[in-house]
Formats: sequence, C-alpha cells, structure tokens
Amino acid sequence: MPLEVCVQNFGMAREEKQFAEIIHKADSQVKGTTVLFPEYGAFTVEGSRIAFEKLSRLASSKGVTIITSLNLSSRDLPYANPEINYNTLFVFSRNGCVYSPQAKITPQSFEMNHLDENSPKMNVMPYNHLNRVTLKQNDREYQAFFIICSDLYVLQLFSPDQLRGEALFCPANFGNGAEGAAEAVIDYFVKSGLFNQGFFSNTYQKVKKGLTPYAIGVEKVYGRGKENIPAEEKIVKEILSECCAIYPDEGYLNFGDMLSLTQNGTFTVPRSRSIGKGLKVELGVYEKVIEL
Repeated sequence: MPLEVCVQNFGMAREEKQFAEIIHKADSQVKGTTVLFPEYGAFTVEGSRIAFEKLSRLASSKGVTIITSLNLSSRDLPYANPEINYNTLFVFSRNGCVYSPQAKITPQSFEMNHLDENSPKMNVMPYNHLNRVTLKQNDREYQAFFIICSDLYVLQLFSPDQLRGEALFCPANFGNGAEGAAEAVIDYFVKSGLFNQGFFSNTYQKVKKGLTPYAIGVEKVYGRGKENIPAEEKIVKEILSECCAIYPDEGYLNFGDMLSLTQNGTFTVPRSRSIGKGLKVELGVYEKVIEL
C-alpha cells in the first residue's frame, strides 16, 4: 500500500501572510491527512518560534500531520548541535508528537549569512548528515528520506543501494526555472526504482501582470511507471551535473539574484557547500519511528 500524502504549497510572502495560508490549508484537511508543505513555513527565528507553537497545536487539535521546515534548533535532530539553528525539517504529528529528522545540507549563501540588509535575516548553519527515516502510516512502516530543496545535489555522494527506500520527500523553495530541474531529478529516482514514491512541494509567487515571479508552484506526487530505467551512479551524476549550478557565495546576496541561474533551468548550490570544495555528508539514521 502506498503512502498517502497531500502535497500543498504556499505563496512566497511576508511571514504573517505566508503562515496564514499554511494554517488555512492545513485546517481545511480531513482528519488523519498528512500534508507536505514547502520548506521554510517561517524563515526568521522569531517567526519560526511562533509557527512551531501554532503548528504543534493545530496538528494535535485538527488531527492532521504537517510537514515543513523552520529556522530553529532542535534537540531531536540527530548529529546536530542543539544550540545552533538549522533549516530544520519538522513533522508535526496528529498524535501530538513533533519530530525533527533532517536539516538542510546545502543552504543558499543568503540563508547562511545575512548579505543583504533589505532581505530577511536567517543565518542558519548547514547540516552534514542525510538521515534514513522510518515512517508509519496505517500500521505499516516505510523507509524514506527528506531531501530539502537543493539537497537533491548531495544524492550523488551515495550509491543506489545506500539510498533505496519507499519514499522521497522534497519540500522546497526553488527559484523560477529550477523547479523543472528538480522534477527531472525526482522523476529519475522514482522511475529507476530507487524509491516507490516521490512527493515534491515548491512555493509560488503572485505578481502583477508582466512581472516575473520568483518561484513557480509545484504540488506533485510521483509513482513508479512501466519504464525500465537503470539506477546507476553514473546516470545520477550526469543528471545532477546538468540540473545544478554552483555559484560563488559572495556574488549572490539574495533570492532575487538566483534567478539569473535558475531561469537557465538549474537549481543552485553555493560553492562553499559543493563537492569541489570538499563537501562531506554522512549517511545517518533517525532512530524514532515517525507516526504520520
């Protein structure tokens, strides 16, 4: 039986407006639903603290499981410094528990350092583990990975056998044009049989007519097809080489700067978090079973 996940997105906006959309969409779900939202349900520390409390209460009272990331530390995040803020993924379970099995490995330059005074301050630290997670739904367990946005890039560091599982989740905020590259990567990982399902949620932006939105919304569920596509490390590296652009951290100060790269059909990774600069990521395990 496949996992049942409702993929929803939200619009890039001021934190209050963005969060109001998340609350509305989560509150409108049927009891027992698991909802995947994009990364950064809130992006500042102050907003993330508020979001954490409200999402915890809503998940429990409504009986809905909510998945997103926040700019927070967590003592539940394995291999992490509990005093440091990461772009941390949280699963707010309908059973009242809150899990944090993963954090972002490849935060963008402006996520790690406040480079533009007119942009929100995030200042998250990069995480260095990719954790295998066990999910439980309707008394059945599933092996999964949460790949936060550009962390798709790090999948090339591991063999197919190391990654194989039931589901890949990608909560994201890809810039305009990069969502297509991400779809190609996720599609390959599912159709090659490395994962039975994929779930991809990307933000959108509403703009006035004639203007270019910073992001294009995606709410997509991927399933195995009939294609006989091999799962090979060589192919993974080739796909990611085509789909990813490495950029100098100091040259891109905010999200808008990324559009010059993403509109070429590539997602972005800062040079400081690139394999060429010695990026090391270890496979880990999140020990708890996450009740969806």
